[in-house]
Amino acid sequence: MQDIEEKILNNFENNIAYFEKEHPELYEKLSILNIAINDGSYEEKYHLEYLDDNYFDILEVSSDTYLYNRNTNEHAKELAKSVNYKKNNSVVEGFYNENITFEDVQNIENKKNIRDPLYATARIINYTQSVTTKNDEMDELVKYIFCGVGLGLHIKEIIQKINPYLIFITEDNLELFRLSLFTINYKELATNRILIYSIMHNSEEFSIIFNYFYKQAYTHNHYIKYTLLTESEIQKVKTIQQLMVSSSHLTFSYSVRLLELLRAPEYIIDNYPFLPMEVNTSRYTPLSDQPILLIASGPSLRNNSKWLQDNKNKFIIIAVLSSVQTLYKLNVKPDIVIHMDSSPVSTAHLKEIDINTFFKNTLFILSSVVSKNVPFFLKKDQIYFVESSVSYKKGFKVLIGPSVGEVSYGISVILGAKEIYLLGLDLALDPKTMKTHSEDHVVSTELKEDDEDSMYYTSFAFAISSTKGNFIEEIPTTPVFNSSIEGFNIISSKLKNGNHKTYNLNNGAFLNNTIPLHIENFNTDNLETLNKAKKLNEIKNFFNEISEISMNENDIKNLNLQIKEAQRLLNLVQLTQKSNNPSNYDDYLSQFYELYQELLNLNQDIKYDINKVMSSYIQLVVSYIFDLINTKNLTNKKNHYKKINKIYLNQIEKILDLYLKTMNVYKMWIKK
Repeated sequence: MQDIEEKILNNFENNIAYFEKEHPELYEKLSILNIAINDGSYEEKYHLEYLDDNYFDILEVSSDTYLYNRNTNEHAKELAKSVNYKKNNSVVEGFYNENITFEDVQNIENKKNIRDPLYATARIINYTQSVTTKNDEMDELVKYIFCGVGLGLHIKEIIQKINPYLIFITEDNLELFRLSLFTINYKELATNRILIYSIMHNSEEFSIIFNYFYKQAYTHNHYIKYTLLTESEIQKVKTIQQLMVSSSHLTFSYSVRLLELLRAPEYIIDNYPFLPMEVNTSRYTPLSDQPILLIASGPSLRNNSKWLQDNKNKFIIIAVLSSVQTLYKLNVKPDIVIHMDSSPVSTAHLKEIDINTFFKNTLFILSSVVSKNVPFFLKKDQIYFVESSVSYKKGFKVLIGPSVGEVSYGISVILGAKEIYLLGLDLALDPKTMKTHSEDHVVSTELKEDDEDSMYYTSFAFAISSTKGNFIEEIPTTPVFNSSIEGFNIISSKLKNGNHKTYNLNNGAFLNNTIPLHIENFNTDNLETLNKAKKLNEIKNFFNEISEISMNENDIKNLNLQIKEAQRLLNLVQLTQKSNNPSNYDDYLSQFYELYQELLNLNQDIKYDINKVMSSYIQLVVSYIFDLINTKNLTNKKNHYKKINKIYLNQIEKILDLYLKTMNVYKMWIKK
């Protein structure tokens, strides 16, 4: 027994030294817990017990019961035995899970719909699906997830069996994780592999750590295997799946980036004024000395309609376009409308609105990527553009966010707003009705909680999770909204300063650097009624003063550099096509990564917009390609390398060729 005690104490000390060197944040947590246990300020809830049958178990002190209540060595071996290489067993999926037939490919290519993510991916998906199935086995498991640690014995057994390279270990209970430091050697487990830990993290921290794991070796994200210590850990898998389907290359795909890249210069050439998004939060502007009511289309907008009608003239109202249907019905005229979406269906928000009357004294701030049919409905002298996603105005900052709400907040601060009130920026479901938006929104949907046995949570559009509430402890939300919450927090942290305050009036998500304020506690009697016409004239003069019209020499030079980079990439792709003859897997990998580095311009400090499109595109298709390569018992693999590589190169050539042809048309227009 003395030998056992000495062994586990040495193991514990070695693990502590390992974490101190390699994972200092986790070491700090463990150190605090160790000190608290040793000085008696923390009463242990669990004890490590060595039982007569020569195995360890964990005793829960309060109930005097063992957590495993069985031979833990045998339990670890059984879990390891259950691990297989099947694609349809204990996996989370990081791809569009839909069947693409050859007829689908032809229809997609005939439509030439650039906005469709399948525009340059359908052939790759179809080919991989034609030669592989979900019943196949994988050759190797490069990435692996462990949900729940316990004594960690099963982790050691499984790693020894499958030898993964990149491992994600998550455990919510720090005290339980600490006990595993006595029973397994984490330094040995980390030999020739990478271990990433999420131990006792809140949801935001967990998201950051998992996304780091997910982005590493992303060529192997198609199917990622996991093991649950107990069935209760399934909720963690749901969270992981939601994070995966929330990834930017899926939610904001290469096709949207490409479309925006192709569309953006048109408004510059058409001589629309562009507003610079320069961050100068100390300057005075016509928006600085008036309270700003920023209106989005979340459920809280309709829920507070009476208050809005009563107080509409006490604020400068900045509204996102998707909220104007509701505002029109309430006869609340916005002073500024902001719209960022590139979708042509955006005009549905203007349906049945008397545009000339309702928007007579309204200014519009539009993204440089919005569909042409949006400004078509509006008067040119009321429109100002900002660059988003892509940059053609040299020196102009690009403000990026997952949705228009948080970007509108950023624009408001950059344009000088000092006192902002958020209404309708819920970024959560209505806790009573479970609706996503105000009822007038074109995509307002009522969601239902998923079944414990279903895979409903894997759907990006309809998954339900929870987040910290603005007024209540937790509130239901979705991956879409979670992305926007994260986007808001990033924008807010960058713009935060002591010169402005932001109040959150919504029964929605808590947002960093905002002050929760119940509308019933908001005394608006102290606010003056504004002379809207005078103030709007001041804002318009300010916009005219800071905006810039047409392309100057620096802008043209920037465009030429963008075109030059795209042409360089096209030349490289065409050269690779001519020498596309990989003789084995190593040759294929060498060729793939050599071109990959060039497409993303990894060897240079400058990343052009076309490089960003390539990055998004490769993230989307590469898991299909490597899933095919990683399929066990796939006959004649060399032939498949050649075929899939040929399709892959042809699709990249299609993207680059379209970009170059479009940009050269813009160059001709500029010369004229």
